[in-house]
Amino acid sequence: MDNEQSMVTPSIAVAAGRLQTPTVCLIARLEAIGEEARKKNRDDKPTPQPNAQLPLWPQTVRGVPNALLRTALFTISKDREASKPRNLLASTSDIDLRFTGERFNQTDLDVWEVLLHVARTQPLETEVRFSAYSLLKALGRGTGKAQREQLKDGIARLQGGVVEITWKKDRKTFSGQLVGNAFRDDMTQEYVVVLNEKLLGLYDDGYTHIDWTQRKALKSSLSKWLHGFFSTHDKPHPYKVATVRALCGSTTKELWKFRQMLKVALGDLVTAGFLKEWSITSADLVRVVVVFPDDQVKHINKKRVIHRRKPSTFTR
Repeated sequence: MDNEQSMVTPSIAVAAGRLQTPTVCLIARLEAIGEEARKKNRDDKPTPQPNAQLPLWPQTVRGVPNALLRTALFTISKDREASKPRNLLASTSDIDLRFTGERFNQTDLDVWEVLLHVARTQPLETEVRFSAYSLLKALGRGTGKAQREQLKDGIARLQGGVVEITWKKDRKTFSGQLVGNAFRDDMTQEYVVVLNEKLLGLYDDGYTHIDWTQRKALKSSLSKWLHGFFSTHDKPHPYKVATVRALCGSTTKELWKFRQMLKVALGDLVTAGFLKEWSITSADLVRVVVVFPDDQVKHINKKRVIHRRKPSTFTR
């Protein structure tokens, strides 16, 4: 009987779990390996970045990238010829500007500036909602059928044109549309527009606060272009009349005719309170003295600051 018990005892011992110890250790080890892998995976994940958002400029101004104000991208011409693919446009010497699509002018810049202004309070790549009525009122335009159709055309142009800007010194290029997807409810005239977060690359190079009241008060496309152009300069240096004609995209062939237009536009800028004085020298150089508010100078050529805070939520 004792022999039978001695033969049974090992089996009972196995059943009791004395030989489970290696199995338990193996399971514990596997769990430890799994936890280590999960921890490594957590450590390898990039730190979440704040949502991309435009700079939060004040209500009275519009924040516009310098690179777009110092070129012929938004021309003074009423002609809207289609540009050949990657057509090289006039710009200041520090950048190359190429464009594909139907040419933009100052009315398109007005629309884009208002869209940027509405979108600045929320992360990019999110839906910007507005009514045709509210946007047209913000532009200082009428709200009838003709103006609503003009708004449709403007947004479509901003969607369709491809802008390519290369900063020569940095050897970096932005290429894309100024407006991404857009949706419209023709019954309610409500719009939904999405702006690409890659637009922030334009602001990283520098942007300027544009006095919106002054811009709306200007009478001509040339005076609007000059207002934007000289706003990007702390102390504007002289420019040849021919250079100004090229940069603003004028189609006026006779330089003397453009010079006459230029004189009228410069006078308009004095009336609006933007210029203190101006002159065209005997060497055909345009000299201006800009009247900047004290808080405006520090926003000229301002680089975009990346805020490490939670962006505000857009509500209307």
